[in-house]
Amino acid sequence: MVVYEFVLQVLTGKVKGRKLKVPRGRTIRPTTSRVKKVIFDTLGDISDFEVLDLFAGSGSLGIEALSRGASKVTFVEKNPSVCRVLRENLTLCGFLDRATVICSDYGLALKRLKRSAKTFDLVFIDPPYSLYEKKSVSELVREAESVLRKDGIIVIEHNYRLEDKDTPEGFTRVTKPFGGTQLSFFRRADR
Repeated sequence: MVVYEFVLQVLTGKVKGRKLKVPRGRTIRPTTSRVKKVIFDTLGDISDFEVLDLFAGSGSLGIEALSRGASKVTFVEKNPSVCRVLRENLTLCGFLDRATVICSDYGLALKRLKRSAKTFDLVFIDPPYSLYEKKSVSELVREAESVLRKDGIIVIEHNYRLEDKDTPEGFTRVTKPFGGTQLSFFRRADR
């Protein structure tokens, strides 16, 4: 039996104030409301965007995007019990019809999406910080680039200060620090 905490809520939009379930314990690291607010304030209007939420956890970022008018969100989460919580949150918010949940490793999911020629306006990447022991921010951006539309945006949350060398060629980057958390917004330089 999964025990839940209700520590997250949708900040604005169609289901403003709706509380989201989060598995109790250290299974996931939810994005704080403060960081989520900065993400969406920086992005501005995302109406009709198609969004990919990698490392989705309980779905907080993707559900916020749906509440703010995104047309569709594809959620990728590898933990089956967390996928169940994610589906419950989508049901609570009434967004199942605008969501696809892929319960898989992010790398396999990206390959599958690329093979099906699926692309997105916006990609959220919020991995477990332990992944940064194996992958750099730049590598994660390069992997997600394969499903990013020409004028798309990648938003990645990370736990260390980026140097200029961490910006993949062909991208511009804006980084916003929040203590131990950093947010970086990557856009194609040639758009």
